[in-house]
Parts: sequence; structure tokens; C-alpha cells
Amino acid sequence: MTLTTAPLAITCFALLAAGYALFFILARQPRLAPVIREAWPILHIETLIVTVVAGSIWIGGWVLTAVLLAHAIRVGFEVTKVTALRGVTPPPLVVGLGIAAFSGLAALLPLTLICALGLAGVILCLGVLKFGSLHPKSRYSIALDVLAFPLLPLIVFTAAGMQGSVGVWLLLAFILVETFDSYALLGGKLFGKRLAFPLLSPKKTIEGLVIGAAMLMLTAAGLGALLGDIPIWTSAAIALFTGALTLTGDLAASRLKRASGVKDFPVVLPHQGGLLDTTDAWIATAAGLIALAAFTGLA
Repeated sequence: MTLTTAPLAITCFALLAAGYALFFILARQPRLAPVIREAWPILHIETLIVTVVAGSIWIGGWVLTAVLLAHAIRVGFEVTKVTALRGVTPPPLVVGLGIAAFSGLAALLPLTLICALGLAGVILCLGVLKFGSLHPKSRYSIALDVLAFPLLPLIVFTAAGMQGSVGVWLLLAFILVETFDSYALLGGKLFGKRLAFPLLSPKKTIEGLVIGAAMLMLTAAGLGALLGDIPIWTSAAIALFTGALTLTGDLAASRLKRASGVKDFPVVLPHQGGLLDTTDAWIATAAGLIALAAFTGLA
């Protein structure tokens, strides 16, 4: 069965409903009830996010383009606002608008070229940062850091999404990222004891990540069997690739905040922080999956 956005969007809402059912069940356990009460507002915000993302990708066209451009403008604004604390001082709104405009121009290019240029740019930025002689706190070093993540992956994410042919990959990445993050968060709250990344992300626990990874594997296997008759080993490989990209995006954004001395990007949603706090892992994962699909001829 060929993957399309409609069944994936319906799957998003079905998984969200399953999350509510799980919360209701866990809330009836006296020992777990206080934790679940604390997590209810997060689930409500998650409902809003799922509705906007799945709905806009399902509808597609100018609705998806508008959402993607608004997202690019806001993320460009947030990351510039934060890095301005370290000496990079272009007007944040101008940077956001510039990222949106550049993404629009990039959308005119073939998908494989968008992905190749984005990947080459990230590798070049990381290479200069690793082997160059730039001072870590110089404005050039900060600019390369921000280009490597989130800006170049964001341009790939936005430009590819605007072409209209990769909505299914945006939505697949969203489902897998939200599955991993949501169950890692819930598992960490219920069973977390050992911190996984105490300096970069003090809320992540090893137990939570294990639970999130297990649910990610199950979800990938289920989606593969239900929507595409994909072999279980292929689903497992996609899940591992997704999990690695999800953690990379999340930790890269956290490192940027720590380096800038802030807890969150400028807040948009309660319990979530800034828009980049919410979509950092999705940007990295979707850009990676789209590049993989483009280079293998799947997109």
C-alpha cells in the first residue's frame, strides 16, 4: 500500500486518542494519579499541536505552505533572539523573514539538490567549527553553530514541505518523534531515576528513553505493517534512524540554550516553551527522513 497523508493523519489522531485512554487508565491508579494530573496540561497542548500539524499536512496546498513559512519565521526569530545574548545581533524578525524567503527560493530547486546542499552545508559548518581556528564565542563561530542547527535543516524541512510531494514524510517523522518524546516523557515521570544527559537535558532519564525507544519500535513496526507492508527489519532501521535524529535535534537545541544561558526559547505555548523547543526534534528528523527518501528514490 502506498503511503499517503490521509491514513497517516488519521493515525495521528488515533494515537492521540490512545494517549488519552492510557492517561485515563493510569489516573485510576492511586500511586500514579498525581503524576498523571501533572501531565494532563501537557497532553492538552499536544492535542493542539497534533491538530495543527496533521490537519495542515492533510489539507496541503496553501494551508501547509502558510504553516511552514510561519514556523520558519518564528524559529528564525527565536534562535536569533537567543543567540543575540552571545553577540550575534541582527534583528530577529529580519532573520526569520529571511529564512522564510530563502526557503521559498530553495523550494524551486529539485528535492535531491535541496537535500544535498543542506547536508553539505551542515557538514561544512561542523567541519569549520571542529577544525577551524575560530574562537568558540566569536560571532562567526556562533553563526556557523546556528546554521548547522537549526537553520540549514529548517530550510530543507520548509523548502521540501512547500513542494507538496513530501508531506507524507513530514507526517511520518512527526508521528515517530511524538511517539518517542511522549512516551520518553511519561516513562521518565513514572519510572525515571538515572539522568541520561545531566548537563544538556536534565529532565531526560535513561528509563524514559528506553521506554520511548520501545514504543517507537512498536509504532514503526505497526505503521510499516498497516500502511505499507514494510518488513519489520526495515521498520526497525527506520525507528533507530529516527530515534538518533530525534535525540540529535533535541540535544542540539538544548546545547544552544545552555550556551546562551537561557532555559527556553521565547515562549509560545505553555508547558512547551518556544516553537523551537517544540519542533527541534521534528526539524532534524523530518529533514533526515526526507533526505533519505530523496537519495533512495522514495520521494
